[in-house]
Amino acid sequence: NFEDEELVELSFSKNGEELGAAFRIGKESLAARALLPHVLCKSCAVELNFGQRDEPFFPPPPGYVFIHALPPEERVRTPLPPKTTEECEVLLMVGLPGSGKTQWAEKHTQENREKRFNILGTETVLHQMRTKGPEVEELDAKSRDLLVQQAAQCLSKLVQIAPRAKRNFILDQCNVYNSGQRRKLLAFKGFSRKVVVIVPNEEDWKKRLELRKEAEGEDVPESVMLEMKANYSLPEKNDYLDEVVYGELTKEEAQPLVTKYKEEARKLLPPSEKRANRRNNRNKRNRQNRNRGQGYVGGQRRGYDNRVYGQQQYWGQPGNRG
Repeated sequence: NFEDEELVELSFSKNGEELGAAFRIGKESLAARALLPHVLCKSCAVELNFGQRDEPFFPPPPGYVFIHALPPEERVRTPLPPKTTEECEVLLMVGLPGSGKTQWAEKHTQENREKRFNILGTETVLHQMRTKGPEVEELDAKSRDLLVQQAAQCLSKLVQIAPRAKRNFILDQCNVYNSGQRRKLLAFKGFSRKVVVIVPNEEDWKKRLELRKEAEGEDVPESVMLEMKANYSLPEKNDYLDEVVYGELTKEEAQPLVTKYKEEARKLLPPSEKRANRRNNRNKRNRQNRNRGQGYVGGQRRGYDNRVYGQQQYWGQPGNRG
C-alpha cells in the first residue's frame, strides 16, 4: 500500500484471508528502488500467480492490482545477468583466518550492488542450512561438527559448479596456498579474475582473532594456523590472474609481515618428513572413515580439523578457509 505519504505498508493474505500489515518501510529509504516479489522456502513446490491466470486462486483484496495487469511503463525490470563469461568477474579472497576477508567481501558487495556478487563461503552455506524460526537449543559438539562437514561438501560443490554460471562471484575462503589459488582461478577461464589480499597489521589481526573467538566460541587450532602461515603465498599477476588488489596493507607493507609469519611458523613446526607422515596417516584414516560412511572429513567447527592436509576440500589446500 503506497497511499500513505511517508510509509509503504506491506501486508499478506492466506487463502483469501487478510493477515494484516507485516511491516512498514519509509518511502525515503526506498528512494526510487522497486520492490521485487520473491519467495524463500525449503522442501516445497510453489506456484505463483502474478495475474497471468484467467482466475485467481482466491479473491484478491479490494483494489488489489496484479503486477501482470500493470502497463509496462509502470514496471521495473530486474537487472539482467552478464551476457557472456567475459563480462563476469570472480574475486578470490586471500588471507589468514580472522584477517577480515568476510567483512571486506560484504562491504564490497554492498558498494557494488549493480554487480550482484554471489559470495561463496562457509558462513554463507551455514546460514542457508540453518532453520528459520524460533530459537533452538545450541548444537552439541558432535552435531555441530557434522553440520560443518555437510557445509564443507556443499561449498565444495558450489565452487565446482560456479564457473558454469554467468554471474559475479567472491570466493570467501583463506586461499593462502599458491596451488589452491591457481587451481580455483584456472576453473574460471574467461572470467575477469582478481585476487583480493587482506593483510592487516599484526596488532589489528590479533584483536580481530580475539573478537572472532568471543563471538563464535572457538579458536583456530595452533597446528592449522602454523601450517597456513608457513605456506602463505602472496599471489602475483600472471596468465590466469588479471589483477591483485590489497584490501588493507599494501604489498610493500604486507610482504615483510607475511615473510615473518612464514619464518616463525617453520621454526615451530615439526620437520617436514614427520609432518608428511602425519598427513599420510590422517589421509588413511579419512579414507577409512569415508568407506564406513562417516562423511568427507572429521573436524571441528568451521572445517578446522587436526588436520586432513592433502585432501582437496572446499578450501582448496590444507588449512584454507574463508
